[in-house]
Amino acid sequence: MTHSTPGSESVTTKLDMVQQFVDLAGEHLAGEPALENARTVVERSADRLRLARGFTTIALAGTTGSGKSSMFNAFTTIDRSPAGILRPTTSEPYACVWGSLTFADELLDWLGVSSRRRFTRESALDANDEVGLRGMILLDLPDVDSVEPRHRAEVDRLLHLVDVVIWICDPQKYGDQLVHEGYLRQLASSRDGLIVALNQTDRLQPAQLPKVGADLRQLLDEGGLSKVPLVPTSATGEVPALPPAKRGPIKPKPGPFIAERSPRGHSGVSALRALLEPIILRGTLAEESVDRDLTASIADLSKLVGGPASPPSINPLVRGLSSAGTDSARIEQTIQAYAGSAAVGLPGPWAKAVTQAARSRLHELPAALGQAVAFADAQRPRRVWLPGGKKRADQKTEIVLRAEIDKVALRYVVEPVRRALAAYERSRTTLS
Repeated sequence: MTHSTPGSESVTTKLDMVQQFVDLAGEHLAGEPALENARTVVERSADRLRLARGFTTIALAGTTGSGKSSMFNAFTTIDRSPAGILRPTTSEPYACVWGSLTFADELLDWLGVSSRRRFTRESALDANDEVGLRGMILLDLPDVDSVEPRHRAEVDRLLHLVDVVIWICDPQKYGDQLVHEGYLRQLASSRDGLIVALNQTDRLQPAQLPKVGADLRQLLDEGGLSKVPLVPTSATGEVPALPPAKRGPIKPKPGPFIAERSPRGHSGVSALRALLEPIILRGTLAEESVDRDLTASIADLSKLVGGPASPPSINPLVRGLSSAGTDSARIEQTIQAYAGSAAVGLPGPWAKAVTQAARSRLHELPAALGQAVAFADAQRPRRVWLPGGKKRADQKTEIVLRAEIDKVALRYVVEPVRRALAAYERSRTTLS
């Protein structure tokens, strides 16, 4: 089967594809992880495309004491988000908008940011100082390791909605297993917009920064995050710079960070800002994020379809039901055999759906077959005493019984299976 390559359709086309698949397969593949994820992606993508696309949503995430709120305040130059190192101080997300807060309100409503915790950064006093970030919505999220379960739930919800995640690490807990396995690796596998910041570097000695940075870089690389940029930051002071190295024949090794140090070292959040400005200037990351999610969902859904379905002959089913009579065990064996032949070549989830469809009215079959036998007996000719009368009566009864069992098979088994196979074919065609 040939599937369209990612990027060959518009975002709206991909959204329609996934929506149609969900609508067609929803009844038959309920509970299938790829389908349920597609349902979530469709709802989220439709909402995001409906909202202002000119804004890029960027979230600061991290553990308690990593300096998220201090970084947020350093970016905004307004102390709106309370900072603390001993306990989680951000219970709800804060949002700062570079641009019109009015235009961003509906998007912030969708993100679930309280109106009391949203504000705008730019003013007439800034002139064009903040033009490089115009269109950014910066969020300060609760701590992922908060003692309050609802805080972590809020983080998990928002991480699926924003366009870029800046993960703030501190020099003490940068190797936390919860961070790397529970968040960073999963985020990197599902998004392009991920940046890791080694924060609070002003607390390190100049000689310590390269060592800590190299260790964190190694952890990221080993976790499959080799393409994720690593930036040294400090919200309250200068990032330490090593003294100039003596000249020699040995070429210095490349550092662990994506940006080269200036003579004054990495200055506060400037390196991070330099990464974000081109992304925000492009102004397409929201749509690109939706496209990425839909493309990944289509790839997952494609694993649920294969070759064309081949509806089996009804004759073995009718013969089996005729010989089974009202014996529940034999009826079940006959249905199972028919379902197996109908599911040949189908992917596992659809084979299961076909089997469930075939068995959906299994409990009604003994009574329905009993009624078919009774009806055929009622139609049996009574003049069996005539020459050849018994043979003709048996033949007519057999014909009537076969017709009645045919009706029972169609109504109780074949039609549910055909509906499942038709849904499979339409779903398959949707992705072709």
